[in-house]
Amino acid sequence: MPQELTLFDTLEPAPQRSRPTTPRRTDCRPTTPWQPDEHLITAAQAGQLHIRNLTNEDRSWVVAGLTARGHTAEDTAHMLRCSLRLIKQIRANPMTAVALYAQTIAVEIETTRLQAKTAKRAHAYELEDLRMTAERYKKQRDDLIDQLAAQARRAEAKA
Repeated sequence: MPQELTLFDTLEPAPQRSRPTTPRRTDCRPTTPWQPDEHLITAAQAGQLHIRNLTNEDRSWVVAGLTARGHTAEDTAHMLRCSLRLIKQIRANPMTAVALYAQTIAVEIETTRLQAKTAKRAHAYELEDLRMTAERYKKQRDDLIDQLAAQARRAEAKA
């Protein structure tokens, strides 16, 4: 008994299915690479920034920067005029974790640099103080030598 054909059956062999072809980009990077902007954090602290005007990368950078500077999520939401929930979502973003790590390292480097600069100034001050003390002692020595020479001349003159 021959098989009965349905609406979906054809007498032609089924075509081989292939994936639809989509144009491939060989370069997946943006045309201009993103760079962090330190002024964004300052603007956010001053209340001059709104979260809706920022790209995702800038959002992560600003939230990480404010977090690194000790601001709470509530403070950050108030500064950026957005919801606390959005700030928490941004904080959970891997880009924010990377930005926070980078800014924490930058703060540590800056702290180390400032400590080294302060230590250098302290050493320079201490060195100048020691030079002045040495000059004072040389002057006192020279005055004592002059006094001893004067006493020796007086003693020779009497004898």
